[in-house]
Amino acid sequence: MDKILEEDNIKLDLPVKINYGVLEDVLQKKLVGEQIGMEDSRGTVKNYVEVLGANLGKSQEFNFDLTLNLKLKTLTTLFKNKEVNLLVHLALGFNEVDQVIDIIEYELEGQSKNWLMDNSLETLANTLIYKKIKNKMKLDLKPHINEQLGKVNEKLSEEMETAPGVFLSGNVNILKVAQIIPGDTLLLILLEISAYGFIDIKEIKL
Repeated sequence: MDKILEEDNIKLDLPVKINYGVLEDVLQKKLVGEQIGMEDSRGTVKNYVEVLGANLGKSQEFNFDLTLNLKLKTLTTLFKNKEVNLLVHLALGFNEVDQVIDIIEYELEGQSKNWLMDNSLETLANTLIYKKIKNKMKLDLKPHINEQLGKVNEKLSEEMETAPGVFLSGNVNILKVAQIIPGDTLLLILLEISAYGFIDIKEIKL
């Protein structure tokens, strides 16, 4: 009987919606104020740009999912304190085994009116800014999922009274992201859940 109770009897595909505004807030915390540069042979770091703002939305370009609009301030001697915009079109990738969301492809679009600055910015973006973005937007979901799984199972390990005399217990054995679907205004994440649970009625009140 106990073995039967411990077999997974609950299987769910649960959609979770994350608005791009929520992701934008996270990116702004990670990127705004960052100075991007590189270290020379003497170990001196030379910064080229500072990130002033970051906005995220659905990309209008074919084969891309998101567009990151970066507002940058140049720090070089030639273009000091010039504010420029850089659009980065991003294609998302998802490794289901490793549970990692990553950037697999990108395309740059400078928006300043100065042709020389655009080309200098594009060269810089290809070597430095893109690496920064790719690093900041790479998301390993496993630690977050394992943390939530632990919290859920801790609660389920003890009977929870859901109504007078009615108790719920069980265990979630599988909780993972099965698919990532970028939409027009939000990211849809499909969760795969496999668990066992049962309801124990200890009292019937008439």
